[in-house]
Amino acid sequence: MNKFLAQDNIHFLQKKNYNLYFLCLLTGILTGFTVSFYKYGLHALEALRSIFFTREQLKNPMILILLWSSFILIGLFINFLLKQFPTISGSGIPQVKAIILRRLTYPKWLFAFFSKFLGGLFAIGSGLSLGREGPSVQLGSYLGFGISGIFKRNIIDKKYLVTSGAAAGLSGAFGAPLSGVVFCLEELHKYFSSKLIICILLASIASDFVGRRIFGTAPAFNFLVTYPDYINPFLHFLSFIFLGLLTGLLGKLFSYSLVKTSSIFKNSPLPRWVKISSIMTLSFTLCFALPEVTGGGHNLVEDMTSSHSTIQFLIFLFIVKLLFTVISYSTAFPGGIFLPMLVLGALFGKIYALGILNIFGGSPEYIPHYMVLGMAAFFVAVVRAPITGVILILEMTGTFEHLLALITVSLVAYLFTEILNVEPIYDILYKNLKKDPTDEAEIEHCDDKKTVILIPVSSESYLYRKKVSAVSWPDSILIIGIRRDGVEIIPNGNTLINQGDQLIILMSEKNAIKYKTTLYKMGTGE
Repeated sequence: MNKFLAQDNIHFLQKKNYNLYFLCLLTGILTGFTVSFYKYGLHALEALRSIFFTREQLKNPMILILLWSSFILIGLFINFLLKQFPTISGSGIPQVKAIILRRLTYPKWLFAFFSKFLGGLFAIGSGLSLGREGPSVQLGSYLGFGISGIFKRNIIDKKYLVTSGAAAGLSGAFGAPLSGVVFCLEELHKYFSSKLIICILLASIASDFVGRRIFGTAPAFNFLVTYPDYINPFLHFLSFIFLGLLTGLLGKLFSYSLVKTSSIFKNSPLPRWVKISSIMTLSFTLCFALPEVTGGGHNLVEDMTSSHSTIQFLIFLFIVKLLFTVISYSTAFPGGIFLPMLVLGALFGKIYALGILNIFGGSPEYIPHYMVLGMAAFFVAVVRAPITGVILILEMTGTFEHLLALITVSLVAYLFTEILNVEPIYDILYKNLKKDPTDEAEIEHCDDKKTVILIPVSSESYLYRKKVSAVSWPDSILIIGIRRDGVEIIPNGNTLINQGDQLIILMSEKNAIKYKTTLYKMGTGE
């Protein structure tokens, strides 16, 4: 049986991919509808919060008690869902990465899909400072995973479908199809092939098309961004560099705070229901006292472009939003950090802009320009994905006027966090990801099966310009082919491994899980 499984995988590498492309398109369409309903539900719950959380309600003790009790019950309900389906926790992006690397599976994907949907709605809808993009990415991955099972696709097909669903999820969440593609290439796979690009492009475009038919074609952030021409270009460029450096420091602070707060929450001796109730009480209080920091914060960004706030108040808002975000994420409730990160970046961008205006003077109409730069720089400082950061902000604002400035601040933030040894936040969360025992048991059943994996080779890697026989390979693997310039060759011990090669490696399922990360690092140097 193992022999036929291996032959099937080899045959898969050589056949046409039209059926796979169709399934990726189907995944994108279904994800587009799912994410659109998800966004609609979040908008409805946000509208409900604005109705019930008013100063008039503070005068009615019975209403307050009912609302507070509802928040506690919502938190306990989400916690119940987490116990039943641990893979729905957090943003879901580390889980998607684990699926691609075969470190995780979705044993009851359909039930987990609905639990993620409901859990995210209630968590973000109840005011926790979490974003919709992470759950949207994982919802798409659930659909890709499910479609691969329904149509009985090869395990390699499953990887492409899961990735396509993830790209479609991000595309639908922000109306940013190219960002969905680049994020999967830059963050999830860290390499690209023509087949992978076609798969995720199909899904991402299909999801965006569906979303635009429902929500319209306006960009995610609908405000005017003007490039400040009146500033001396050399001073302006220096302001970009300084903004990138400061945002790099804040990105390190955010990453450290997120991980540390989650550790404190997890290791606290208090019963989990007490911790959950306390955080839901905090969210309930902030919905009255400081509603600006609740939820993802999309409206806050748009309001800041025209509001007249002092620097002191914005600093206070930044601190509270950062603390509430890391506290909200520590619960492991379904919700992402993309949108809160962008809000924090926009807040700091406005603080920075007001500081420049106070010192050098100028027109307030250029404040949105620095808010946009702050969003990109903060995202890059935390996620360490500069291309995704630049393209995401371009698509979300719908203007290319500030492209050079975005690239500059993103590059400075990226290089500075490199100096500060800031690890990408999703790599940290992936390493800290708790594997579900059910998932591990499911993976163990693959012990005697054979599979084929593809490992890309870059010029910075250990494998580059080495002969196959000169490499210290892990035990029990076999190099059965090399895909080079679109042609597959059968290697021998003297075959030289070149940049751009994709190694076709045969091994057991268990060894694929055990060694894929190691082999990937050997091939890419990451």
